[in-house]
Amino acid sequence: MNDRLTSKPMVLILMLGAASLILVSGSRVWVSGSVEDAVLGASQLHGRGAEVAPGVMASALVGLAAAVAATTSGRVVRVLAALSALLCAVLGASLVIAILADPGGALGPLAATGAGRSGTLDVHGRAGPWAWVALAAVVVMGLGGLGALSGGRRWHGLSARYDAGEPDRQGAAGPAVSGATQWDQLSRGEDPTAQR
Repeated sequence: MNDRLTSKPMVLILMLGAASLILVSGSRVWVSGSVEDAVLGASQLHGRGAEVAPGVMASALVGLAAAVAATTSGRVVRVLAALSALLCAVLGASLVIAILADPGGALGPLAATGAGRSGTLDVHGRAGPWAWVALAAVVVMGLGGLGALSGGRRWHGLSARYDAGEPDRQGAAGPAVSGATQWDQLSRGEDPTAQR
């Protein structure tokens, strides 16, 4: 992959943007259809993404967490986070594809619930544009995970000043150490702001 496409900022933008778009699509109508039932009569049904594919929304949330972990952690956690993002993208894509392949089947349980029944009803459905948007966003999230895997070995974690107890490049202890020391002083009843 191109170095620019696997850079930390680009991967972060891809993964956060894609996961956010998936979550936004969850509140939009993915499938619409009609059912003829003795209880419901002839009625129109609409299924939002979060109703027909809650697993896709969950994969987007894990993708958000993986994006943050991949760009702020060390090498081992970065690889695990990138693999998590890839697995979430595969799961999300398979769920969206299943809905696109059988939109009526996705609406069937909603129709049964509306009729006060368990199981599913026979619904004639069609997929809307938001399901396709979600599929595209899941693919982009997967590409971000691939970018993190291939380019992550060149990335650096957060600077040493964010790591408690680790010295920074000049060899001095970072603020986390002094913060911990000040906390210890407060715990002993001392005032860390008092001049010595």
